[in-house]
Amino acid sequence: MEDLRTRETSRGGLCLGSARRLRTTSLRGLAVAVALFALLGSAGCTALTGSKPLAPGSTTGGSGATASDSGAASISVAPLTIAFGNVVVGTSNSQFVTLTNEGTVGETVTTVQPSGYGFIYTGLPTPITIGPGLKVSFTVSFAPASAGASSGSMSIETPEATLTVSLSGMGVASTPQLSPSTSNLAFGSVNVGTPSSLPVALTNTGTGNLSISGVSASGAGFTVSGGSGVTLAPNQSTTVTVTFDPSAAGSVTGGLAIASNATNSANIALSGTGVAASSSSASAQHSVALNWSPSTSAVTGYFVYRGTISGGPYSKLFASADTAANYKDSSVSDGLTYYYVVTAVDSSSVESSYSNEVSATIPSD
Repeated sequence: MEDLRTRETSRGGLCLGSARRLRTTSLRGLAVAVALFALLGSAGCTALTGSKPLAPGSTTGGSGATASDSGAASISVAPLTIAFGNVVVGTSNSQFVTLTNEGTVGETVTTVQPSGYGFIYTGLPTPITIGPGLKVSFTVSFAPASAGASSGSMSIETPEATLTVSLSGMGVASTPQLSPSTSNLAFGSVNVGTPSSLPVALTNTGTGNLSISGVSASGAGFTVSGGSGVTLAPNQSTTVTVTFDPSAAGSVTGGLAIASNATNSANIALSGTGVAASSSSASAQHSVALNWSPSTSAVTGYFVYRGTISGGPYSKLFASADTAANYKDSSVSDGLTYYYVVTAVDSSSVESSYSNEVSATIPSD
């Protein structure tokens, strides 16, 4: 009986034929035939049931969902879950989804259909046939139009099955926040006819884009440059330069006004004292002398930066790199503390990072 099972199986799945031949014998022979059929089923004849069996190794689970046809094609999708997290209203977050044909014949994706608020897909025209062993990717995006949680799915249809990618995201309100580097810009004593300039960094610390439509200065002798018509993404900054150029001796106060779509207000107080040139002796004309060790690499020159806050922001003091390893800053104001850093520039005009910071406090005469 063992020889018969081996011989019949080698002829291409004649297991049922063996069972039918034995069924014509006695009742005892019928029992033997049934037992033999069960034995042959365990030896690989399960493919006799059904007209379209799965290919060996084809699954519907694991790390990616799969669909299979008559045993030659299998499509998988990854990832199965996409969590977009917090996305600001009016913006979008995108992720890639990859389909892989793990079979030996082409497989057709007939449709791709997203469901759920704010979810869209691009980059995969349907129907599309994916060749054996090939991959295609497309983009799934979450673009909320209002605040709130959203969940949905992406259905990918093939002739054999539906693959599903779970989607979730949270729309958050756009809240741009304006944070200046200082709320009080004090110029100290400035000689009449000798303007002094100080930088102010404006940073968007909110969750939406910050649009600055205008920056203006008030107060006699105060002017500002930069900042107007600027859009800052979250965590981006821009620097404006405020200049005090007194036309007469005396104390002056003013303010820096910033027009923007920020959900908060930010006003910067300005102050300075004009000093008549006739009241200042030659010894009262202060300056700061800087020097540093030359770079050991090949450089074309150096830039000097200055600020009034330790750690920056800094403003570049001259437009072209200077080859000297020293600099004299004569545009300082009495009573202020200045902070300096230096960068080196190579032949490709690439600057190094900042040097260590040094400070100098100007006496008040």
